[in-house]
Amino acid sequence: MILDLATLRTLVTAVDLGGFGRAAEKLHLSPSAVSLQLRALEDRLGTAIFQRVGRKQELTQAGERLLGYARHMLELNADAVGAVRGEQLEGRVHLGVPHDFAEAWLPSTLAAFAAAHPGTSLELSVDQSGPLVEGVREGGIDLALAFESDGGLGGSLLGAFAVYWFAAEGVAGPGGAGPLPLLTLEAPCVFRRRMIAALDAAHIPWRIAVTARSVSALWAAARAGLGWVARPAIHVPAELRRIEVGEGLPALGEASLFMVRAERANPAADALAGLLRNGIVPPGDDATNGA
Repeated sequence: MILDLATLRTLVTAVDLGGFGRAAEKLHLSPSAVSLQLRALEDRLGTAIFQRVGRKQELTQAGERLLGYARHMLELNADAVGAVRGEQLEGRVHLGVPHDFAEAWLPSTLAAFAAAHPGTSLELSVDQSGPLVEGVREGGIDLALAFESDGGLGGSLLGAFAVYWFAAEGVAGPGGAGPLPLLTLEAPCVFRRRMIAALDAAHIPWRIAVTARSVSALWAAARAGLGWVARPAIHVPAELRRIEVGEGLPALGEASLFMVRAERANPAADALAGLLRNGIVPPGDDATNGA
C-alpha cells in the first residue's frame, strides 16, 4: 500500500487548523472534498482515524500514530524537493516559546536552522503560553510552542512533560510553620492553577510568596529559599531539589506541550516547525542541569 502525500497533507492541515472547513479553505478545496479524501484514507487503512466527540472530530489512537508519520513524510518530501532544486528559503519567521525552553535547547535549534537556511531572518518572543497563543491568533507570531490552557490551543500535540515540585534545601513542606509558600508566574498560568488546585484538593493551606514575570526570576526566588515552584524539569538550577510526590506534597501530573501555527502560508515557518518537532525533549526525559 502506498499512501498519497496530498491526502496526508489534508490530514495534517485539518488537525493543525482544528477542522475540515478551515483545512478546505487553506487547501482551496470544498469541505466535502476534504471529507472524501479522509474517508478514502480510512478505507485504505481499514481503520478509523477520526471519531466524533460532541460536535468535534477528534483523532483516534490510530489517527494519532498516522499523524506523526504523515508529518515526517511531508517533511522528507519537502527536503527532497529542496535538495534536488537547490532551493534556498527566504523570508522572516516569528517564533514564540515559553520561558522554560529559551535557555535549554533553543540556542542549538536556532543555530541549526540559521545554518540550513541562511536567507531567512528570525524574530523571537519569550513569554507565557497565553500571550504567545494570542500572538498567533492575532497574526503577529507565525509559530509558537505553548503549554495547555483552559481555552484550548487548536494546535498539534508535541508531547507531555511531568510537572514537579522544586525548592531549595531546607525549605519546609506542608505542616511547617504557616501556609506553604508558593512561587508562581503571573496569572493566567497553567502551573499556578495546577499547584493551587492540587493543594486545595489535599486541604493544604498555601500563600503566594512571590509572583514573577519570568521563569528565571522564579528560579532565583527558589534558590533564595523563598518557597516552592511547580514546573516541568526543563533547565532547572542544580541547587534545587525535585519532588514528584512525597513529603506531604500532592502529585501534579503532566502538562501537554502544543505547537500552534498561524493560518497564513510561510515556508520558513514550515521548515522551522519540522526542526522544532525533532528538537523537543521526548516525554519522560529531563532537560535539566542536574536537578
